[in-house]
Amino acid sequence: MPGGVEAVVVGTRPERVQATMEECSALGITQVWMHRGPGGGSVSPEAAEWGRSHGITVIAGGCPLMFAPTSDGGHTVMRWLFSLNGNVPRQV
Repeated sequence: MPGGVEAVVVGTRPERVQATMEECSALGITQVWMHRGPGGGSVSPEAAEWGRSHGITVIAGGCPLMFAPTSDGGHTVMRWLFSLNGNVPRQV
């Protein structure tokens, strides 16, 4: 990709996220968002910790569309609702 990649949104099964995290690290990608909606989504706590220990900023949960300026009404409601049950992290 011309100019490289700084951030990745992961949308795969949790058991595949570790390999994705390792590839991101090898490519120098320093920001990873593990997508998560109502279910488990792409979140792997082990891969998140691995990434953090290798200098990657990891958001483990939620969806980028839940946050302004890209959020719509439905995603705004989901952000509020999923924050109650921990599917959207309160801090990175």
